[in-house]
Amino acid sequence: MPHILLVEDDTDIMRINRSFLENEGYTVHCADSVQTAAFKLEECIPDLVLLDVMLPDGDGMDFCKILRTKTQAPVIFLTARDESDSVIKGFRSGGDDYITKPYDLNVLKARIEAQLRRNVSQAPQHPRIEMPYLTVDLFSGSATLDGNEFSLPQRELQILYMLASKIGERISYREIYKTIYGCDVDDSKNTIRVNISRLKKHLEMDDMSTYEIASTSEGEYVLRRVVF
Repeated sequence: MPHILLVEDDTDIMRINRSFLENEGYTVHCADSVQTAAFKLEECIPDLVLLDVMLPDGDGMDFCKILRTKTQAPVIFLTARDESDSVIKGFRSGGDDYITKPYDLNVLKARIEAQLRRNVSQAPQHPRIEMPYLTVDLFSGSATLDGNEFSLPQRELQILYMLASKIGERISYREIYKTIYGCDVDDSKNTIRVNISRLKKHLEMDDMSTYEIASTSEGEYVLRRVVF
């Protein structure tokens, strides 16, 4: 299921939103400040971000600009502000939607679903790759390796899909980052290295796996079949 990063400093709102969203099947990662949210981005790649505007250590709209250098996941602002200039600033900072507190949780759910559907609509025309011992399915959010099925975070799944679609070919970290995140930044090499490491861990890749993801010193990656 999709991973949501919830950035909210009100403990009651955080608790209510988290409980509601988890009951709806989402995996929720919580942060109560800009600093904590930045750390969370190093631990997970969210499929969507719910971002409060007023945070104790900064402005959510300013943080959204930083988010956009890390991920192209949809961002929905949660705020008590409803002035038109705040709405415009939110969209200009990289936000995708804006919901004013207090709000109905079912309305929040509908907004989230709409943004996630929009992301899915940008997926490749052929969202499933099948090879001997390996299947990658963007629609189900899962991959099967050596008979074992794994549910993967969206970005890791997209990276695996990209590698599998060009199996045996070297792909640079910059090409992977630009394809997955829609932009290029100075630390993209480290970001992709971390993503690949997590992907291999989630797939439980070891010396006995049928496939391996190899890397070069130049930051290129290649998925290849292991011949025993």
